[in-house]
Amino acid sequence: MALAFTIIFFWLINRQYQTFQLRGADIDRFTQAIWNTPRGRFLYTSIFEESLLAKHFSPYMALLSPLLFIWADPRILFLFQLVGIAISGLILYKILDDKRPGLALVFLLAFYLNPPLHQIALIELRRVTLAMPFLALMLYGLYRDKRGLMLIGLLFALLIKEDMGLIVAMAGLFLLLFKRDWRWGLPITLVGLAWFIGMLLVVIPTFADGSYFQLGYYSNWGDSFGEIVRNILTHPGQVLRFMFDRSSILSLWRLLLPVVVVLPFLGAEYLLIILPLVALMLISNEPAMHKLQRWYLAPVLPVLFAAVAVGIGRMSERYARWAAASLLLATVIAYGLYSQAPMGGRFEPDRYQRSDTQNLIWELINDLPEDATVVAQVAFSVPLALREQIYVYPWYDSVEDSVDYFVMSRKDFSYPFDKFEIKWEINNLVADPQLTISEEVDGFYIIRPNGQPHPSVRIDAVAEEAIMLEKVELALAGDDGRFNTISPGTISLEPGQQLRVTLYWQALATITDDRTVSVRIVDGSGALVAQHDMQPGDGSRPTSWWQPGWAFRDVYYLTLGADLTPGPAALNLLLYDSTTQERVPFGDEEMLELWELYLQR
Repeated sequence: MALAFTIIFFWLINRQYQTFQLRGADIDRFTQAIWNTPRGRFLYTSIFEESLLAKHFSPYMALLSPLLFIWADPRILFLFQLVGIAISGLILYKILDDKRPGLALVFLLAFYLNPPLHQIALIELRRVTLAMPFLALMLYGLYRDKRGLMLIGLLFALLIKEDMGLIVAMAGLFLLLFKRDWRWGLPITLVGLAWFIGMLLVVIPTFADGSYFQLGYYSNWGDSFGEIVRNILTHPGQVLRFMFDRSSILSLWRLLLPVVVVLPFLGAEYLLIILPLVALMLISNEPAMHKLQRWYLAPVLPVLFAAVAVGIGRMSERYARWAAASLLLATVIAYGLYSQAPMGGRFEPDRYQRSDTQNLIWELINDLPEDATVVAQVAFSVPLALREQIYVYPWYDSVEDSVDYFVMSRKDFSYPFDKFEIKWEINNLVADPQLTISEEVDGFYIIRPNGQPHPSVRIDAVAEEAIMLEKVELALAGDDGRFNTISPGTISLEPGQQLRVTLYWQALATITDDRTVSVRIVDGSGALVAQHDMQPGDGSRPTSWWQPGWAFRDVYYLTLGADLTPGPAALNLLLYDSTTQERVPFGDEEMLELWELYLQR
């Protein structure tokens, strides 16, 4: 079962990677920081221009760097995390196997079919998820009174993230209250508390110029650590109402439904271990944390299932069988409602279908030089993370003058922009004549600062003594959708082909009215074959905004229909008033001929 879980979810994650559907925006900096560590830059990421330790205390991440020597690909880190999740299930399985070996496999199947676990597993790389096998080992050590195993689990968990100190402290309290073990319980409790508070107030602020950014997740309770604690303690009613609002109650329902709601409470003492951590999630104003979404349940599930295993192990054989059957039935119901895995209620098959365009994009990305400084939209930052200089658009001010490539897309994940905002951002890059569109395919771009200019035809036509068309470039889309630039001369076009027309404008004077540009292909008889009308810059640079000296690139696309009359044709341009539709001439010419064409069937 563990192997099947690992294979299935690695296939899903691999497809997410190949289709640029990664869900976690931080994976790029994790990957680069791990890659940087053996190269003398300990957990340093150029994306934030700081160490990972400035956000969370997670030196354990450095221990993953040898994996990238085995396979220099981010996916080996995803696989490592998945193996850790699978091992967590096997360790928890041993808790029930000691008392009810016949039911332990049912328990293990319920674990691997658990929808919240699938939510966690499909987030490709998170610090707290890496702690799951160590938390499972700690829980098994607590259950079997194996202090050595418990201590190994606790020590590694502490190295993964600072809030693991809370779990360590509660494990110590568990020993004090339920095992009556002062020798181990008291020092573990004190170490856990000291670790948690010390990391928050001293260690992490040392790496982060005196601040702990995650306090912002609790900004509705105050602006400082002391103010947040004071307001939480002095406003218990307000805190409880916030913790158990409608969204968090629904999230708790989705968490508890697969375990029949009540089964974890049969081993309720183990739930003490995660009580403070869950409370911190529920009082957070960060939506995903408050709603127990994404990866935040990773430290909770091992404890939850340990409590279930202990509870079932305490039952008589008859009732234990009923409990195990109920666990599996509830898990199957929850799977059908909430799982993101295949056949689950929230499975999205489109995320895992790789297109020919994506295959071509991979070729273009892999062709980028390894030593290049790249600014990438977040959808492409992970595949490009194994390099010294990678930045996520739009955060690249410190290297603005040394960028070698921009990698952008109108259709892929664009955090922190929505689909309309990223269109504006790409329009601005495309419009900048100091940049060169090196590659374009289906809304994906590789753009180079100061790249080699494409072949062009000079026009130097002026309208209204204010609008000058300097030159025009053409590119023709191949069968794969990739645009290839064209040298001056007659071009042969066939039905279905797409032509990219790039105009270079310069503002000579201000103009108060808006003008629309019409780029069109006409055949030898004067019949219209294709047409694209819009205000300059895809509407982002109307002529009424123009200021003297402005210069920019303006791109139009023409797709030829199926019925063409073979013979000579022309690419023409005309300008007209956006309101009255009256034509605006270029000197004595109402229409400019930009390029000679030839149409074929």
